[in-house]
Amino acid sequence: MVFRDLKRAPRPRLIIKITGILDLPAELLVQIFANNLSTLDILRLRVSHSSFTPVCTSWLAEHLTRLYIHPNAVSMKRVLDICAHPLFAAEVQEIVLLGDVRWTNIDRKTRRHMTGDEWVCGKVRPWPLVFPTGRPEEDRARSAAAEASAVVPVFGEAYAPLIQALEKLPKLRMISHAGSGSGPGWNQTKQNAIWTFAMRQSEEPVQSENKTKPKPNARIRTRADAEVLIGLLSCPALPVFTELLLKNGLPTSAGQLQMLSTTKRLANLETIELHSDSFWAPSTNRHTFAHNLLANATRLQHLKLVYTPNSYIKNAQRDNSFAALLHTSSGDMLHWPALKSFVVLSPQLPDTDRNVYRGPAPPLPSSRALCHSLDIAGFVKAHANTLEIVELRNSLFCSARERPTACLHEGVKALKACERLREVTWTVSKFGHHKECLDNRSGSWSFNSCARRFDCGVYYRDMAGHVVEMAGEMEGAAFTLGVDLDEKGRVWDFGDAVQVG
Repeated sequence: MVFRDLKRAPRPRLIIKITGILDLPAELLVQIFANNLSTLDILRLRVSHSSFTPVCTSWLAEHLTRLYIHPNAVSMKRVLDICAHPLFAAEVQEIVLLGDVRWTNIDRKTRRHMTGDEWVCGKVRPWPLVFPTGRPEEDRARSAAAEASAVVPVFGEAYAPLIQALEKLPKLRMISHAGSGSGPGWNQTKQNAIWTFAMRQSEEPVQSENKTKPKPNARIRTRADAEVLIGLLSCPALPVFTELLLKNGLPTSAGQLQMLSTTKRLANLETIELHSDSFWAPSTNRHTFAHNLLANATRLQHLKLVYTPNSYIKNAQRDNSFAALLHTSSGDMLHWPALKSFVVLSPQLPDTDRNVYRGPAPPLPSSRALCHSLDIAGFVKAHANTLEIVELRNSLFCSARERPTACLHEGVKALKACERLREVTWTVSKFGHHKECLDNRSGSWSFNSCARRFDCGVYYRDMAGHVVEMAGEMEGAAFTLGVDLDEKGRVWDFGDAVQVG
């Protein structure tokens, strides 16, 4: 009898499917890339595997819509390469001219050490006279030839390679000037490189003991930021720009102001954002530059004005810089038939322990609102048919005949009459005496002690010369309009008094 072993059926193998990174949804992959990888890493990942190509391409198209341009040779070469790449150039919508705000500090330092004639020749002009190719000997020869020629080449001729490269950006619509790179974008330059390049390009001031007066007809060896900005704005070969952003630190010269006033392409600007400080006084080059810019932008739809004080002490008297921006030389207010949004920002200062409330309660930090000499009610009434968004941050307004509280009531009344208004914000910080306003002898607050040091803002001198306690009037205006302080007891929002439809 023969026994045969029964062959057992093989056990089915348990197939374990391992989920890899390629199996994750595209949305999750994009989040991982954005949080953990740099732009250069994403570019390398894009060519590492075919599965990563569509995800990385979509991320680049969504986030890298900005192209930074710095006047050094390395940055210029990268601009040419990026614009020549069809993938990179397809989604670029904005170009940013990089210029360090410390160039303005160099201007001020140079001006202190030089006479009026020397100041004209010593202004910081960081852009080379001709397009830098990165070949030092060739660049020096071309620059010397341009300096020796009877007529200095205009920007369009000298920077023809840059303009030809920017022509390849089909979606280009915005141009701006900034002190450093902010946010993702192509061709970013480190802050230290921007600073050292500006120092190298600027002419060092002559020491007082060895001063020699330069020749009045000294040749210009470099170009200013304003000339480059205007050259790109007015270039007919480039797409029409509809958005413009200018932050502080844009050195300007009177030579470019006439160019700006004759630039017809400025009429196509629909969005303008201007950052200014206390150095933007009326009749100065920068102020005239900005005023001509706004006067020519006849199709403007969105206007944003940002005022940044240079110190924690803000003058309580009227600031007429914005009023001069928004008025013509004859005194008429500028009008834009299609204006939809109007924003005025006076940012909260980081050093907020200077102004305190008086009373038994613990001191609370505050940043006093800046008072602009502008008829806000008249401005709103002139644009009542088109305004949709109004945002006034920590700002008060006054006119030659009315105090800030009266203009506040008139402004709220004018905002209520706007038919299309859907968003309105008008914040004013509650402010009090500065800690140094206390009279050491009497131990009390008084107008004399405040005015002797600086205007803290609690007391306001009207056009008739009468002294008014501004802080008390603001509390009365808030009570009349039915506006309460926020949860922290620091800010009123008078936009709550406007019924938005």
